[in-house]
Amino acid sequence: MGLGQRPLARTVDVTVASVARMYDFLLRGKDNYPADRAACEALLDVTPNAAALVKAQRAFSLAAVNYLAVQHGVRQFLDFGCGLPTWVNTHQVAQQARRDSCVVYIDKDPMVVAHGRVLLDGDGSTAVVQGDLLEGDSLLDRPQVDELIDLDQPVAFLMASVLHCVHDDELPAAAVRSLLGRLASGSFLVLSQWVSENPDTRQRVAQVMHRSTAGAWGQVRTMAEVEGFFNGLALEDPGLTDISAWVREGRTAAEQLTGMFEYGGVGRIQR
Repeated sequence: MGLGQRPLARTVDVTVASVARMYDFLLRGKDNYPADRAACEALLDVTPNAAALVKAQRAFSLAAVNYLAVQHGVRQFLDFGCGLPTWVNTHQVAQQARRDSCVVYIDKDPMVVAHGRVLLDGDGSTAVVQGDLLEGDSLLDRPQVDELIDLDQPVAFLMASVLHCVHDDELPAAAVRSLLGRLASGSFLVLSQWVSENPDTRQRVAQVMHRSTAGAWGQVRTMAEVEGFFNGLALEDPGLTDISAWVREGRTAAEQLTGMFEYGGVGRIQR
């Protein structure tokens, strides 16, 4: 294991909430269990706009994929913490924009990996890997990644709504730097996560999520802390912002009340 990496689960435990299955429930999916639904109810009690945040994150991630494929000609994507398949997925957007696009999905959750592999059975331009972002650049040496991704050409790393599942003690910034260090100039980082400038909000959400997931959670950060992940990168317009700016959705009254939103952007590597 590298950096602050946790051991990868090999079996699915439906008695403990999974962040991926919680997101599935909030997106009105069917691949979730009573523990996940109970965790979502507890989360909604402290942040009523949680479902809106999850929907906005998905829209942001897909909008960024389309933008990078169409505007910058990117045709290689690694989707970290991809979550369970939904109605539209990264590879579909990328390949609609550029038919020769290759996508590698990476997730720790064994249920995500199993569902993804069934969905992509026989697709020679897309793969699903069970892995942890905290492995750093060693992830890029996996055979499934090496077969589809040419690191000498621009690559887009998608890290939308994943880093709030990682605590600072696990050294996420070091893992991100390690991964970005392997990329060619002209590559991109798409990153967003839950933020709040209110310490009470950050603490309450963390308590619910740590309790619900048996500790498989990280932290809600401040905007300044998220900005640190983009150090050294050139930001694409509109810069670092509430990601609703990417999908033309205004903040809800609930979001203004709770003070938590999804914050991030798209950064370009220029060497």
